[in-house]
Amino acid sequence: MARVTVPPSETLEHCLSWLATRDEGALPSLLLSAGPVTDDARYCILAERPRFVVEGTPFGAMGGRFSVRDTTKGSTIAAEPIDRLFDVLRQIERDAGKRHSSVPGQSGSAESLPFSGGWIGALGYDLAWSFEYGIPRYRERTTTLPDIWLGFYEEPMVVDRTTGAVFGDASAITAFSARDEQRVRPRFRAGSLRSAFHREDYEAAVERVRRHCIAGDLFQADLTRRIEFDLEGDPRGLFESLVERSPASHMAYLGLGDGRAVVSASPEEYLRIVDGTVRSRPIKGTRPRADSPERDRELRDDLLASDKDIAELTMIVDLVRNDLGRIAEPGSVEVGAFPSVLELPQVWHLMADVRARVDARHDVWDVIAASFPAGSIVGAPKPMALEILERVERSRRGFYTGAIGYLEPGGNATLSVAIRTAEVSEGRLRIGVGGGITALSVPSEEFEETCDKARGFLLALGAREDGVTVVGELDDSVD
Repeated sequence: MARVTVPPSETLEHCLSWLATRDEGALPSLLLSAGPVTDDARYCILAERPRFVVEGTPFGAMGGRFSVRDTTKGSTIAAEPIDRLFDVLRQIERDAGKRHSSVPGQSGSAESLPFSGGWIGALGYDLAWSFEYGIPRYRERTTTLPDIWLGFYEEPMVVDRTTGAVFGDASAITAFSARDEQRVRPRFRAGSLRSAFHREDYEAAVERVRRHCIAGDLFQADLTRRIEFDLEGDPRGLFESLVERSPASHMAYLGLGDGRAVVSASPEEYLRIVDGTVRSRPIKGTRPRADSPERDRELRDDLLASDKDIAELTMIVDLVRNDLGRIAEPGSVEVGAFPSVLELPQVWHLMADVRARVDARHDVWDVIAASFPAGSIVGAPKPMALEILERVERSRRGFYTGAIGYLEPGGNATLSVAIRTAEVSEGRLRIGVGGGITALSVPSEEFEETCDKARGFLLALGAREDGVTVVGELDDSVD
């Protein structure tokens, strides 16, 4: 593995330039840490031309199935029932023989990189039906996108934002460092909004979920809605705009080919597994940011003092502890600082830290099976929340509120919760937003919270929402 160095302040621009110049057929993936550089937002991972591509859905006329395509041969090498998914992924890993590696650091000591090859992709929310049996489905599929998309990338590049070091194939990193500073930004244009879940409908749905909480059916549930646009042009332009307007620690662009893409600006960590230790950082509770520093501090303090929001986070932390306890060494599940405050450009969030040691009998796929989907975007108890949300929400979630990130054959992984995430296919851009509903929820406030969470995408598009329509022309000229 070779290494070059670029100015640390220019690493994000180099990554965006790399993405903008990739061929769509190369299925480029970019996992981007934006915003302040921290230990958890230090590296960016870039990859193209995966050796294998896995696509599938838990549902279909013949039951849920997935396929594995060998891109070097241009042929499908497996087509299996969805319940065989993790077994087949394990076999591909064994055949590939990939293992985590170390490379020389600046000081000559071994610097361990987060990813040396393996899976990059997304697991959609609907994969939950593979783990929670017997829950009925009420919503039809409205997209041709799969619910599972994973590429097995053998020669990724890794960029260290702290030092500007770039690791990877020698020719690839040389081209990466010689970016075109006069490049033209990918152009996109968004059109009219279409939605079936406007303010009045959403507030009625909040009240319906709230009554389930009062009746004792639920402690809480995370109710979501879709905002959809027509989209022309290149979604990579939207991703660049998001990096500028709504930077987050777990940003991602997945090019799925054939005009399909997943675009994410998630701030939430679902799972981080390093050398057998697993960590999850759920977030609950939201307040908008304010232009006035005094008002901004008031909103932050109000969030920390909110009984409703602290209760939400407490319930989800308990759920995460239980999920991780299913695969953890006995007695190893621990909760760190509670709560902490996560500062983002458009909102404040409450956040918690849950860790455990993975029992040696289990691998990363077992960890996912025990904890998917993330509790913060479902509710508690999880099976009941899944069923009630399926009845109340207006559409399937797709990749939104699933998981996005990388998984190494050696067992290390980082996956975000796919919030602040959009899908692109067939000329449509679909964005999901939502919030946790409890017995203390106020329907009008819950709708406003979804608007606060949508603001980053709307700013990137040059739009605003009035609850029914998008106001103003949308184009790529917005700065």
